[in-house]
Amino acid sequence: MKKRGKKYSLDNSLGHLASQASRMVLKRINQELAKGKYAITSEQFSTLVYIWSQNGQPQYVLADSLNKDKTTMARLLASLESQGLIVRLPGNHDAREKNVFITDKGNTLMSDVTQIVQEILDIGTMGIRREDIDVCKDVLRKFHSNLLTSSR
Repeated sequence: MKKRGKKYSLDNSLGHLASQASRMVLKRINQELAKGKYAITSEQFSTLVYIWSQNGQPQYVLADSLNKDKTTMARLLASLESQGLIVRLPGNHDAREKNVFITDKGNTLMSDVTQIVQEILDIGTMGIRREDIDVCKDVLRKFHSNLLTSSR
């Protein structure tokens, strides 16, 4: 699996570059949310986006989709639930399974916050051709898929 002879360079590492871009986006989202007095973090926003678009999914599906362990997911959801942004209800087939729903308060928050996040993304993509952004998204999806389906 390892290729020898080529020196590793952070400046040319797809993983490092993707990680740096991700960290910068998350940092800016956290800064703007705090400025706007929104009581959520970028991590909570990412979770809410998934719930918003996939309302009623079981908690374990959210954890898998967001690459979070069960404990982290439970902590995130408990925080969102305590703010009244989501509600967890027993599943239809197993009461131990919790399905997650966004509340009216959560929907209202998402309407505001998604505009803020879109503005940050617009700034980040200034001067980049739409075609290049589409290629970048395709590459990152494939990169993610390859890592998801491969084993050591």
